[in-house]
Amino acid sequence: MTVFECGPIDYSTDKGDRVLNNIQLKLSSPCLAVISGPSGCGKTTLLRAVAGLNRAQVKTRKIDGQVFPPGTLPLWRSRVTLMLQDAPCIQGTVLQNLSFPYGFKAAQPRIFQEKRAAKLLQAVNLGHITMDTNTSTLSGGERHRLALVRGLLWAPPVLMADEPLSGLEPELADSCFELLMDYSRKADAVVICVLHEEKFSEKADKRFKIEHGTLHIPDTV
Repeated sequence: MTVFECGPIDYSTDKGDRVLNNIQLKLSSPCLAVISGPSGCGKTTLLRAVAGLNRAQVKTRKIDGQVFPPGTLPLWRSRVTLMLQDAPCIQGTVLQNLSFPYGFKAAQPRIFQEKRAAKLLQAVNLGHITMDTNTSTLSGGERHRLALVRGLLWAPPVLMADEPLSGLEPELADSCFELLMDYSRKADAVVICVLHEEKFSEKADKRFKIEHGTLHIPDTV
C-alpha cells in the first residue's frame, strides 16, 4: 500500500489573492480520486503545487513516511508524476516521446518496454500510429492519449492527471478512465484526476471539490 501525503498547501497570486488555502492531501492506495470545481478555482494550480511546478508554499511532501524536501523535487516527480493539461510532446517520434524519461537518473531501475507501450497504444485506440510517427502530426486528442500511455508506462506510485480525457469521444473517454482505474488497482497506486464529468466522479473512490480555495467532499458541501 502506498500512503501519499502533501500539505498543507497555500498559494496566492502576485496581487495577493488567495487561490489555495491550507489544503492537505492524504490518500492510500489503491485509490482513484477526482477533483472538480468551477473554472479558475485552482484545480490545476493544486496539481502543479503538489508536483513543485509553481511557487506554492507546501509544508510537507511524503510517500510511505519518506519526506521529500525541496532539494529532492526531481526524485519526488519521478514518484508523483503529473500529466499536464496541454499534453506537451517533445520534438520527435512517438517512440522518443515515450522513452525519453528513462534516460533520467531518477528513472532507475525502470526500463522502457516497447512491447508494453505498443499494447497500451492499442488500448487507447492509437494502434494505427507507428512508433516512428512524428508527434507534430498528432491531434490534440491523440496527444492526450499519448500522454496517458507515457504516464501508465512510467508507472509511478502516484499519478496525477489534469483533464486527461479532454477532447475525447464519450466511448473513448470511458475506456481511458477505466484504464486509469485499472492502473490504480493493478499497480496498487494513487491516481488523482481533475475531471468535470459527473459520471466519472461517481465511479471514483474519492471525490473532492475546490471551493473558495479549500478542498471539500462534495456530498458535505
